[in-house]
Amino acid sequence: MKKSLLLLSAGLLAAGTIACTKESNSPRLRGSNLPQSLEGQYATLIAKGGHRIDSAQVISGAFELILPDTISVARYDVELGGQAIGYFPESGTSTIIPDSEGYTYDETSTPMNRQLATLTEEYNTAYGDYVRESLALQEAYKAAGNKVTPEISEKGAELSDRFSARVAEIARKCFEENKDNELGRMALSLYPTSDSKGFVELYESAGELIKEDPDLKKLYELQQAEQKTSAGQPYVDVTMTDETGKEIRVSELREEGKHLLIDVWASWCGPCRAAMPHLAEIVKGHPSTIKVVSIGGINETYEANMKAREELGMTWTTVFDSTSAFADAYGIQAIPTLILINPEGTTEFKTNDANEMSAKIDDLGL
Repeated sequence: MKKSLLLLSAGLLAAGTIACTKESNSPRLRGSNLPQSLEGQYATLIAKGGHRIDSAQVISGAFELILPDTISVARYDVELGGQAIGYFPESGTSTIIPDSEGYTYDETSTPMNRQLATLTEEYNTAYGDYVRESLALQEAYKAAGNKVTPEISEKGAELSDRFSARVAEIARKCFEENKDNELGRMALSLYPTSDSKGFVELYESAGELIKEDPDLKKLYELQQAEQKTSAGQPYVDVTMTDETGKEIRVSELREEGKHLLIDVWASWCGPCRAAMPHLAEIVKGHPSTIKVVSIGGINETYEANMKAREELGMTWTTVFDSTSAFADAYGIQAIPTLILINPEGTTEFKTNDANEMSAKIDDLGL
């Protein structure tokens, strides 16, 4: 596994080589005890967008880059031997050393780089455990004749919940110590979107550097929308615009005395397609109590959406939301998303799992 984090944001710096300086407070990036296989190769410092900033050759298992003290303390990547590790050019020396999974920073490195190493190690450990347990579930799935049994489904949900909770704890710990710098921005970008309340809480406590990040700001808005449209909240009567320019409100889709089941989907989404037989069964089995509406339009054309409707035999009401107004208003971050609104106008249930929605409908006796 590469010792590299996939994160939403990195530092901005113009392309070009930085001349070295010997100021005592300059950031220094070193490599130490590197394997013989890296001899003669270059450690390359790279900014956002792939801009190469500077490089140094590995000689006798070591290298050193001395950077200007004016360089911004943003996140860069150091590429070495086909692997990468993040780097913050703080004043002082940070030393890259090899470890079992690639590279890390030694104990004498600057604070942000040591915290980055800890964040990376803890996340990679959590992810590794998740992968191992997922593989065990796949074996159980095969042993059950490639069928998702209730036990497998329950274990899968538990595994996902445990992983999300673990990542949330890792990200929160790092964020609390870095609420207004690039490392805090990275930590928040790792925070699970499944915990909208936790994300909103952290974002609102962040400094301006983090709040000004456009990706995190958009995610914050979606998480707020998710909270406002969660179970127990009144439905939002958002106005959508279809492919012809006609406006359609959610209230116009409701039928008196019936629950409204909204399915947010897209033609390119495999799990969305897999959910269609469940929806067809609901349409057939609950004609007097539930109205089903599928809303498409996320990152797709109307033509692709129409073709998929025909292929999937979708006989119930469908809407093409050309501006994804519904998805924005309801904080949709993964599809399919299924939303059940009761006749009184309150959101009864919201899930990404068609099986869970079917179970909820049975529980309600609809």
